Amino acid sequence: MTETFAYKAILRSDDRSTITSLIAYQPGEQALRAVLWSVPRQQWIYAPHIAAPILYDDQEQDRGRPVDRRTAEQISQDVLQTELPSESELTEMSEEGERNGWNYGPPRS
Repeated sequence: MTETFAYKAILRSDDRSTITSLIAYQPGEQALRAVLWSVPRQQWIYAPHIAAPILYDDQEQDRGRPVDRRTAEQISQDVLQTELPSESELTEMSEEGERNGWNYGPPRS
């Protein structure tokens, strides 16, 4: 199966040796689709406007480290204490987020 998502481990701003989150995103020419682990919410959320600076802002490039799917799964389990959604679940989350305009994540309940 071809990976449709790329993964980036997010590093703490004041300690680049500590991973705090992960971003799963679809690189390419289309509008950014990105799902990330929200530390405050303790859940995976569709939030491309939160992910974009870490992925593309030159001043933020040292806050992220590209990882493969297997490494992302391991980080999810060992560091984030959660399970990384499957690529089909990431696609579903992205489609729902786009439909609802959740550029900064879904509304809080």
